[in-house]
Amino acid sequence: MSYIPPGLPPFMTSQAGGPPPMASGGSFAQSLGAFGTMLKIQETISTRFPKSKVPWKDTRIFLRAHTIESIRSTPLYGFMMYLFKEVGLGDMQLVGYAPMHYVFAVPGCPVCSIYPALHDQKVCVATTDALHRFFKEDLELECMVEETECAKDSGAVCKFKISLQPISAYQILLDDNDKLILSGKRPQAIEQPELVSRVEILTIYKLLDRGKLSDIGEAYMQFAGSMPVKEKIFDPPWKTAEELKSIISKHGAFGAAFGEMAAKVQSVQPSATKMPPTPSVPSTSSVLPSSSVPPVPSIQEEVSKIKDEAKNAGSFAELIAKMKKQN
Repeated sequence: MSYIPPGLPPFMTSQAGGPPPMASGGSFAQSLGAFGTMLKIQETISTRFPKSKVPWKDTRIFLRAHTIESIRSTPLYGFMMYLFKEVGLGDMQLVGYAPMHYVFAVPGCPVCSIYPALHDQKVCVATTDALHRFFKEDLELECMVEETECAKDSGAVCKFKISLQPISAYQILLDDNDKLILSGKRPQAIEQPELVSRVEILTIYKLLDRGKLSDIGEAYMQFAGSMPVKEKIFDPPWKTAEELKSIISKHGAFGAAFGEMAAKVQSVQPSATKMPPTPSVPSTSSVLPSSSVPPVPSIQEEVSKIKDEAKNAGSFAELIAKMKKQN
């Protein structure tokens, strides 16, 4: 049986899934607490990541950005930073870039703090695994992920290097216009500035060399350029949040914003919900006196009523309180 240094996180031992072994100076309570915290992070990742798939068109924007500033300005980058913080992996940020390579840092890494008794070793396997899973499953980019520096191993911050598999990256990076350029043809639908930008990106990714097809570009076009690729079209996971933010920022008051949201929901309700035909029953007037059956307002009347109340409400809680009093 191979020797395993004491105190490693559970993902680095042959007993993955159990509490990490106690390190020198640690305690069983610390080990159990570390396991519980890590288990919670993994459960959150397992819940959130399957819902975070990104369409190629947005991943393509991310791949085409070739400076740290431009990468940070992409919607995908912002979503990724938010997602990793939400699952408990800290305030990640991009600190290094080269074509096909990204370096992310996590100042004050929360994974390190889970193991206070561990030193002189890299312990952020959970972050490494999460980065690999996000790029491979949600972005469909094959890659290798390595923790290059760790605060537990004399590093100033924890750093992670992601190296993309070229064929996988090219498959998403290149669209039909790029393939025409690599074939020596000018796309008819693009203007000169866009053509120049595309040639620059293809050169950065070493598919072109001084305006001509490079050896790498030639190999790709020969073996993978004609492969049939079907791009899936769907909304990015951050679209709903952007729509809500847009509605809120457009209106100065909660009531007006709520009114627009209610109207939007009402506009899609008839097509989204089809009620089955109800069996015919005797009218209420033939069964009970009309005075004993109060009139029932229609859905449209209820929505209109809520919208009117929302205009005068300062918050969602205030609106709910008003509606409760009326009921």
